[in-house]
Amino acid sequence: MPPRPNHLSPVSPRAKSHAVEERVAATLRALREQQGLTLAVLARASGLSPAYLSRVENNSASLTLQNLAKVASALQVAPSVFFDEQAGPRPVVVTRRRGGKKQRFRGWPGIAMELPAADKRGKLMEPLIVEVLPRRAKPALRSHPGEEFNLVLEGSCRFYFGKERITLEPGDSAYYDASVPHAVQALPGRPCRLLAVVASRDYLFHGDISKLLQIP
Repeated sequence: MPPRPNHLSPVSPRAKSHAVEERVAATLRALREQQGLTLAVLARASGLSPAYLSRVENNSASLTLQNLAKVASALQVAPSVFFDEQAGPRPVVVTRRRGGKKQRFRGWPGIAMELPAADKRGKLMEPLIVEVLPRRAKPALRSHPGEEFNLVLEGSCRFYFGKERITLEPGDSAYYDASVPHAVQALPGRPCRLLAVVASRDYLFHGDISKLLQIP
């Protein structure tokens, strides 16, 4: 029996190229709007003209690799974001209970972190679920750009802020200038679990909180 004819037409290289350009245009617009940037602001940051960027967003002009790198740098994203179908900006990210990305940072013994919004790109803030194990030694105080909010969920902790020492119980919170050296220590008896939200006026988060926290 002769083979059955294949009625599926292969996708032409031109069609593939057009689809990629559409994805780049849509991703550029979404990232820019998500970060609250006007075309003029993005143009100044990237060194490209507002008119050119507008044509790119409307899919009437293409980004060269060089200009793509400039735009990605201005938006503080990896260039691959514009090509990966799964890596585009998402308007909402839902993370189920204890389902966030787990991470431990070198130099912070006894501290485990969960990143419930790891899949959200172009973030202006980074929420963390932090679990601090009881330790006798005073933790090293660290600082980083921006501001931070801590809300104790379980257990009790000692909050160090500069020269201050503040005891926080479940339901207590602290909002502070993160450029002041700070740290959290669980009080003896049980771990302290808290919600920490880190934000910075001069850094857009893209899944690498270690850059902001300046962790060695």
